[in-house]
Amino acid sequence: MRARWARLACRIVGVLFVAAGLVTAVLGDEADRYHNLLHLGTGLVALWIGFGRPVETARMFCRIFGVAYLALGVLGLLLGHIEVGSLHLAFGDHMFHVVLGAVILTGG
Repeated sequence: MRARWARLACRIVGVLFVAAGLVTAVLGDEADRYHNLLHLGTGLVALWIGFGRPVETARMFCRIFGVAYLALGVLGLLLGHIEVGSLHLAFGDHMFHVVLGAVILTGG
């Protein structure tokens, strides 16, 4: 049962991140190019794992991805508004990262 959740989580994250990367690459600001590429790359890896790799790989991806996003969100909440080059992360971004990290971690 847990294996199905990990694969499903990878597939959903993959579709969402590829879509977000493509849409923002076409409609977004040129300054966010690397952020869009990060979403696109992460989404493609998640799809590859969700559809073509062993179940344990999907579970591991969910754990790593979930912990990373959860940590990024918590760190952002502690530090407040973050600017790294052209990347700007505010409260809404931090909350999104916390929720996404927790959901994906649960899937793993």
